[in-house]
Amino acid sequence: MTLRFGTDGVRGIANSELTVELVAALGRAAVRVLGNDEPFVVGRDTRRSGPMLEAALVSGICAEGADVLLVGVLPTPAIAFISHERDAPAAVISASHNTYEDNGVKLFAAGGRKLSDALEARVERELIDLAHGMPPPGSSGAGVGVVAEHRTAQDEYVARVVGALEGRRLDGMPVVLDCGNGAAFRSAPAVLRALGANVEVLHATPDGSNINEKCGSTHPEDLRDAVVVSSAAIGLAFDGDADRVIAIDERSRSAAWWCNRDHRDVEPRSPARTRAVRHRPRAHAGRRPQCARRTRAARSRARWRAVGAHH
Repeated sequence: MTLRFGTDGVRGIANSELTVELVAALGRAAVRVLGNDEPFVVGRDTRRSGPMLEAALVSGICAEGADVLLVGVLPTPAIAFISHERDAPAAVISASHNTYEDNGVKLFAAGGRKLSDALEARVERELIDLAHGMPPPGSSGAGVGVVAEHRTAQDEYVARVVGALEGRRLDGMPVVLDCGNGAAFRSAPAVLRALGANVEVLHATPDGSNINEKCGSTHPEDLRDAVVVSSAAIGLAFDGDADRVIAIDERSRSAAWWCNRDHRDVEPRSPARTRAVRHRPRAHAGRRPQCARRTRAARSRARWRAVGAHH
């Protein structure tokens, strides 16, 4: 095994570095560490390799005697929300803003929480043992895990996000969305329309290989043009798994928001702040900054919970 498991899970070129054998082993390792008290919530983005790796992951989970609840294509924050509501562990199959050839698996502990360092280390040890050794047979008979589909997962998430605004509305507001041909292609328009906005949608026809392709938060040029042409109040662009959003106003000014590591809140990041983070001392590399001012964070949560994360 050449890939390491960490805070962002494991990523690599699907079916080359990130093989079905490795992902099945990760499913087994996850159950051994996180337990099988509740069904694992499993969702994915729109990559071509998603269904293949989903099948591999589910096979590993079920082989260890845990059940699985499939939620289909949903943003990472939505999967964390379902995990929280059911107090269940979860897995997201996505490589975020990477191109379609890549894919990955990110795990959440029960309740939609990021894994602690100790849990990450335990999962990695189990994964290494399973990938390099000859694992013993899994459960049999009634001990084999079963798979069910959660067909209303998106509806529940949309209702939760709309409800989080506590009655505030966007009636008549012209909004442009760039879904990046990724996981938000259905849920993001549904949220904004439920809030009453007049929504124009870009890049919401995923074909398995066009996720993040010259669109979404990594390429907001189309969004910027559309906001100007349509005289929209704002434009929003998502990455592949919709845990970050770029916002562009009517003057073509931009700002960025990332979900924090628990995917239970969002953190604003301006271009200047992004540059400052990029040039931090190495000892702090990779640490996502928290908002300096709580009031600013509160204002951002009130405005942007509807487009990326649950509270």
